[in-house]
Amino acid sequence: MPSNYLKELNNIIANQLITSVYQPIVSLRDGSVLGYEALSRGPTNSILASPDKLFDIAAKHNKSWKLDYLCRKTAITTAKKMLTNQLLFLNVEPNILYDKRFHQGTTKKLLDKHQLDSDNIIFEITEKTAIDDYTNFRAILDNYRNQGYRIALDDVGSGYSGLTLLAKTAPQFIKIDIELIKNIHTDTTKQAIVKALVDVSNATHMTIIAEGIEIKEELLTLITLGVQYGQGFYLSRPAVKFHKLDGELIQFIKNAYLKKEDFTRNTRLSTPISEITTKQIFFSSNTLGKEILEYLHTNHDHMDIIIVDDNKPVGLISREFFLSNLATNYGMSIYSNRPVKLLIDTNPLILEYTTPVEQATKAAMARASDHIYDSIIITKNDEYFGITTIKALLEITTKIELNRAKNANPLTGLPGNQIIDWESNRYINHLIPFSAIYIDLDNFKVYNDVYGYDAGDTVLTTTANILSACLKRTCSEYFLGHIGGDDFITFIPTVEIEAICKNIIDQFAKESKTFYSLEHQKQGYVTAKNRSDKIEQFPLMTISLAVVVVNKNEKITSKKLAAKAAEVKKICKETWENNFVVNYYN
Repeated sequence: MPSNYLKELNNIIANQLITSVYQPIVSLRDGSVLGYEALSRGPTNSILASPDKLFDIAAKHNKSWKLDYLCRKTAITTAKKMLTNQLLFLNVEPNILYDKRFHQGTTKKLLDKHQLDSDNIIFEITEKTAIDDYTNFRAILDNYRNQGYRIALDDVGSGYSGLTLLAKTAPQFIKIDIELIKNIHTDTTKQAIVKALVDVSNATHMTIIAEGIEIKEELLTLITLGVQYGQGFYLSRPAVKFHKLDGELIQFIKNAYLKKEDFTRNTRLSTPISEITTKQIFFSSNTLGKEILEYLHTNHDHMDIIIVDDNKPVGLISREFFLSNLATNYGMSIYSNRPVKLLIDTNPLILEYTTPVEQATKAAMARASDHIYDSIIITKNDEYFGITTIKALLEITTKIELNRAKNANPLTGLPGNQIIDWESNRYINHLIPFSAIYIDLDNFKVYNDVYGYDAGDTVLTTTANILSACLKRTCSEYFLGHIGGDDFITFIPTVEIEAICKNIIDQFAKESKTFYSLEHQKQGYVTAKNRSDKIEQFPLMTISLAVVVVNKNEKITSKKLAAKAAEVKKICKETWENNFVVNYYN
């Protein structure tokens, strides 16, 4: 007699009682939908309503092929009505791939019937099943790749074979298991594993997808780690119809990605320390020693113990200091059932979350040697905000300095064109009101011809120093870059620009005289050949500032900004004198 489970399975297959639901796979850069994973469900009130139970019973009674085919058929048939240019991810058990009926092109026939292309289909293979013959399995996968299908390795990080299967199968998509994603924002080990998988995906051109995103903090952490795509209840639950994300969530993802990109590209040590702050758990000063000990036994991250009363940080206890005190002859009896206030360092380094990284690093390194590796407590409006570490500080300062050196102009040391582009996009994308000043030296080529390239280089480095000094004196925040030759650019987050321009012009007029001999200073010009190879008198060098003021203009782009600046520059250079022209972008 067949069991009740088998009867129900036969009923489901015979009457095609499978329902397909679809969960979007979302870009963690802009919130767009890459594709949908098709998930199969049994009848709601059935004893096989659970997908896991349904497929387990099918495998037990050798009906996996029939159930799998029904699920694929239902998924493709239903999706046809909704698919445009998205991908459709179909779950396939690895053992099904060996079935000769699968080899006979059943999926291709379904696609042809519904006028769908195999390029849109991703076979999603779980890592949870053990693979015994990698060579044969890889040959089977290659067969499907040759037909235009692509492969996603599902549940990476959860199965028997781990990285071996990843290396042997070389899938186009890597789907990280939900257990690695759960609470990833509080687990540095999980973060390190996912970051390693991101590095693998970048090196091998595999696309990485994080499964099971259920809370905002997980989403933010994954964006920060560079994960390309994600899916999960926080983004959208599976549904019988294709869903897109709501507008607010799309904007949230875009903003988080832009912030991450800004942070990655940032070349300034003025980056606030909040950018490398982690939300570590804290305890009150009345917490018993045994509670702290239990926490340390279950949490293997080598973090200090942060003590907070009434949202105000009151100190910290070094992990090593705490454990060493408990390791003494009477340590357990003294501290186990007593409040940890007895062991608190009440003078830790506490910094406000807006503190620049450069300032934080100096303060941290100025501590006594026995406290130099202690965590740094971060506050926001004097309340506990989180912590950072010396390791995190050194990593970001090193990264900033290397990035700045890599992209700097070799003569002046100022950021070059790539960083200039990043910075202009930062202002434009975030709709920050700003002024862009394009700075050009008039008659610099003639000066080079008369005085030589060494003297010309001195002019450029001196000009860079003049600009830096003026901006530092007149602006609380600014960016200065060297486009090349005698062209510089600065972005300043203000639309009140005239006083700054006057200061630059006055300073340049004063110092530029020293570039010339006394004879040329007295004459007020130099004699050189013009482009027609005729002798001509040229005025002494002057500086032109072409200013474009942008006030939250949503239509502007970097290209349009450069074009507008070129127009202003022409007006500026109509007179050979130190001057500036301001144009307001409309």
